[in-house]
Amino acid sequence: MQIVRKLTNEIHSTEFLEKHRKKPTDFTRNRTLTFPRLMSFMLNALNSSIQAELVRFFNFIDDSYLSTTSVSTAAFCKARMKLSHQAFIELNDDLVQAFYEAATIDKWQGHRLLAVDGAVTQLPTSNELLKHFGKARSHAAMPAVRLSQLYDVKNNITVDLQVESHSTGEREMALKHLNKTQAGYLVVYDRGYPAVWFYKYHRLKNVDFCMRIVQSSNVVKAFLESGKYSDVVDFPCTEKSLRRCRKDKISTESLRLRLVRVDLPSGESEILVSSLTDLQAYPTALFADLYHQRWGVEEDYKVLKSRLNIENILVFLLKVFYKTYTLSY
Repeated sequence: MQIVRKLTNEIHSTEFLEKHRKKPTDFTRNRTLTFPRLMSFMLNALNSSIQAELVRFFNFIDDSYLSTTSVSTAAFCKARMKLSHQAFIELNDDLVQAFYEAATIDKWQGHRLLAVDGAVTQLPTSNELLKHFGKARSHAAMPAVRLSQLYDVKNNITVDLQVESHSTGEREMALKHLNKTQAGYLVVYDRGYPAVWFYKYHRLKNVDFCMRIVQSSNVVKAFLESGKYSDVVDFPCTEKSLRRCRKDKISTESLRLRLVRVDLPSGESEILVSSLTDLQAYPTALFADLYHQRWGVEEDYKVLKSRLNIENILVFLLKVFYKTYTLSY
């Protein structure tokens, strides 16, 4: 209740209104759809038509005047155009911060343990959406968006969610997640993310990581041939990482990182690369369970898709933000 009260007060504050309305004259008249009501309405899990949700919302708040007043879809869309989308980003950041301040936080070896994973979601057929977001495959007819989530697997909370066009790379989206991290965090990734330039950004943020790495590089091949289960080795910049480091004006020097071999029940081996190079503080036996915990972010995607119907929520938001009002649910 304390967190809900804090966010409610924020939505009703003059400072929050002034920061997130597009013009000083917006939300100054005595309208039925005030700024706090607009925010509250859009924060609901909407999975019906806009008009049906508006009727349900105003019936729920049970105001004698409002209950007999119909707010049209056109009126809602007009009000929405006065609101900056940054309001929801700030509100989510404040929600996450309030959670961490109020809750008893579960950690892994003293680290706040996060995981990053991506997903692709199809959208309804629309020329506007197809032009803006692209499609997953060249022969596909429906547009698709790429999602990327930064998820606290020990405390079951989404710290950050990015929504981009399908052509946006997973690493580029994950790089934005790093803005929500700080020293003391440990981020776990699947095998689509390793790159020396990407490791370097974690070092710049003083954020630790553990990633599954493919076994094709010379560094990993040499490690496998050694027969060791753990070793700290040099990772030089490859040509692609050199170009990226030079472009971003960051160091091109090699990195000392740890490789860990994890044998699976199937007889196969996974190779992990990590910034946790202290062999005594982080014994090799910890890493199998550490990497397995990233499964929490994949499970959360199932919740988003099956229980929260994230596709419906995305369609609703895209209708509002990209004016694709002719789409059907």
